[in-house]
Amino acid sequence: MARIKAKEIILIAVLILLTKFQVKPLSKEITVGEKAPYSSVTEALENSNEGDTIVVKSGIYKENVVINKGVFLVGENQPVIDANYQGDVVRIEADKVMIKGFNIRKSGSDLLKEDSGIKVVNSSRVIIEGNKLEDVIIGIYLYSSPGNIIKNNTSYGRADFATQEANGNGIHLWKSPNNTIIENQITNHRDGIYVEFSPGNKITSNHCKGNVRYGLHYMYSNDNTFEGNIFERNGTGSALMYSKNIVLRNNTFKNNVGPNGFGMLLKSLNDSLAEENLISDNTVGIFMDDANRNVFTENVFSQNGWAIDLFSSSNNNAIYANDFLNNTFQVMTDTDRTTNKFFINSTGNFWSDYRGYNGYDLDGDGVGDIPYKPVKLLSYLMKRYPDLTVFLGSPGFRALEFAERVLPVLNPVELEDPYPLMNPIRVEKDSK
Repeated sequence: MARIKAKEIILIAVLILLTKFQVKPLSKEITVGEKAPYSSVTEALENSNEGDTIVVKSGIYKENVVINKGVFLVGENQPVIDANYQGDVVRIEADKVMIKGFNIRKSGSDLLKEDSGIKVVNSSRVIIEGNKLEDVIIGIYLYSSPGNIIKNNTSYGRADFATQEANGNGIHLWKSPNNTIIENQITNHRDGIYVEFSPGNKITSNHCKGNVRYGLHYMYSNDNTFEGNIFERNGTGSALMYSKNIVLRNNTFKNNVGPNGFGMLLKSLNDSLAEENLISDNTVGIFMDDANRNVFTENVFSQNGWAIDLFSSSNNNAIYANDFLNNTFQVMTDTDRTTNKFFINSTGNFWSDYRGYNGYDLDGDGVGDIPYKPVKLLSYLMKRYPDLTVFLGSPGFRALEFAERVLPVLNPVELEDPYPLMNPIRVEKDSK
């Protein structure tokens, strides 16, 4: 009897454990296609379990897809999910989802509902990779969704046939920290990448081109890193605002022209680092308003209208070891006094026109013997009276430029680089 009771006790204990820790079924692969067990993605999702892989064959699937369990959705030969201009094309409401290899198109047009190609809501560890989004108002939207990966997608918006107000952003982050955004191509949206209330993201090697407002729009988000991205031919290359501790490294901001053609617009951006960036062929390279305690080093400012437009509201910035190459004007500011420095520890910047303004290096130490004053009277005039641009290169302007060179007293502000470099920083560094 004692043995029987012991066996019963063991059996009861095993039953309790099995009840408490239910054994999950093994994951399986489900196929969707014309001759497959399921003809729609939605039907396959309804018959799937956590951890299943759903393989979708090539074809056009006209449906709105909602993923509310952790599955892997894999497209074979780029199948199309077409929402027929109704709502979100794909909506993800679960952790550990992967969607890869699809053509996502024809989202709804309601910006109040934030209709998107792919929308992720309150979810983590989601991977969105290798998808092509077309004719969508918002490309990929992370809503309150941390710790996800968005990689190697392309998104083409509706800027060709919608106003700026009716067009959404390519990649949109709202209260979504610690995500990785890498190697995406974004065109024809309102903003290429929009980040708000989302700290700790890594945004790397993306290409934002031809977006109607900003290539990068960034607000109220600290401690983010932007590295190796290209922002070109947008209304404004980037607008970085109301944030701190940002790293901008090895990015390209080029060919952003027009009335608001800034490579980088910095508004209330503090305690950040911009290094090794190329800022080229913009109306204004960097526009700074209430931007404080930032460091700019080893950047190349090339062929901009104004390399830097520095408002008096910006203080204690360090601008050193940069190359200023063939800009129409190097620096513009609205004040005679400044706490900003164009040098650190006896290291200034390279100015391509330094020699033309009577600069020289008699002792051959690689540093100019007289300070360089980057703010010119002509830049004041051109900034205050833009219509004067038609006279650039005229005999009158050349005469004024010559007078300023021989009579530096005409320089309107006491802002200078006391250690101008005789050779470009990046050229020397790249040759080693």
